[in-house]
Amino acid sequence: MAGVWGILSAMTLAPPILAALGYSLAAGGIYFFFSCLCQQSPDRTFTIFDFPLAVCHRCCGIYWGFFLGSFLGNSWIHRSPGARRNWTIAAVSVLAFDALAPYFGLWTNTWHTRFLTGMTFGIVASSLLLQGIREFIAETPWRRLAPRESRLQGGIS
Repeated sequence: MAGVWGILSAMTLAPPILAALGYSLAAGGIYFFFSCLCQQSPDRTFTIFDFPLAVCHRCCGIYWGFFLGSFLGNSWIHRSPGARRNWTIAAVSVLAFDALAPYFGLWTNTWHTRFLTGMTFGIVASSLLLQGIREFIAETPWRRLAPRESRLQGGIS
């Protein structure tokens, strides 16, 4: 999973680099890919070489959080189903507050808060996703099947 999230995180950085090197078609393709996932608002997007990244501050934090979270064990998140639920609610609540509070005049978010709340959510979500994949693999029916030799020996008369 670290490889998948690493590739997606690198893809968020690639368009400005590609555009600066003159590969505008490749940069445009990546911008288009991420346009389905992010609003890409110019005033809410980091820039490199005077070109915007493929995603906004918050989405950038989410992608990089997923990448960093795939390296962390975060066993404290997985102590119990209640702990998992509480961490998920906390990460989503902070992100939602930062996203919605400006509409009600309660808060003015900045690129710092958008990026950090996205990264916090990404780290928690990545940890939970990886734990879910581990549990799925550990509980799959094919892992409980007896080795082939013992099945053959039991069936031979």
